[in-house]
Amino acid sequence: MKDLFLFCDISRQAHHQALMREQKWVDLEYLIVGLILQMREVHPGMGLRVMYEVLQPNGLGRDAFISIGLAYGFRLITFKNPTKTTFSSPYNRYKNLLVDKTLDDINQLWTSDKTYYDLAGTFYYIALIMDTYSRKILGYSVADNMRAYNNCQALEMAFKNRKQDKFENLIHHSDRGGQYISSDYITLLTNAGIKISMCNEVYENSHIERVNSTIKNQYLRYWKINTFEELKCTLKGTIDTYNRTRPHSSLLNMAPDSFEQYINELKVEKRPKLSIWTSNQTQNINPNQSLIQF
Repeated sequence: MKDLFLFCDISRQAHHQALMREQKWVDLEYLIVGLILQMREVHPGMGLRVMYEVLQPNGLGRDAFISIGLAYGFRLITFKNPTKTTFSSPYNRYKNLLVDKTLDDINQLWTSDKTYYDLAGTFYYIALIMDTYSRKILGYSVADNMRAYNNCQALEMAFKNRKQDKFENLIHHSDRGGQYISSDYITLLTNAGIKISMCNEVYENSHIERVNSTIKNQYLRYWKINTFEELKCTLKGTIDTYNRTRPHSSLLNMAPDSFEQYINELKVEKRPKLSIWTSNQTQNINPNQSLIQF
């Protein structure tokens, strides 16, 4: 070995230091892979970038973390959503009330949308209602049809979760789907004192659409679901997991429940401000991004 070290022009000490560095890196890789596996057990569709923000591994940069994850096969599957769930009414008597709207508290803006879940060739439709400021899912329903009754169930669940039946300064925003202009749904909103807002353009409901995609593509599609009853049970558990533990960069890397507790302890002027994008605003703003101000 001495002759080999001389030939390579390195010392025995340098050789052993290189071996130790390599072993440290291997140990670090195994640690990171273990952490990723633990996270994927709870959040099967969570991306590596979000994981890094949650875990904040000491001494390891984001790019290195992502490289390790990709090297060990943790790239996410991309799903396509070809099925249309919005059949808009051409007659929209409700304006988009979100122009120049800035939020600094919960119960200022709720958004709602529907998505579908394909279970062995049968489509089931999931309706969600979310508090846009905290990203918390307040109400949901799942059914084998798109009747307004199912959206009403989700709305009533949201009332129950907020422990209120009357609201001040709350806007309900949705697309122009037929469920949202049904007399039963409109009556529930108006009786609760909620203002009604609807999209002018399809991308003006992007907050809830992203959450719809998260629930379906980052959770439900990774679980083995065989029956409608299993779908209902899994959806309930998924939404509970999402609200309690799914971090968001726009929520200071907190989960919705934690963020609501956090802002409850802050004075209004100290809270993050969330500005809502609409088509009336400059085209230089990305409609898929919230504008967070501190």
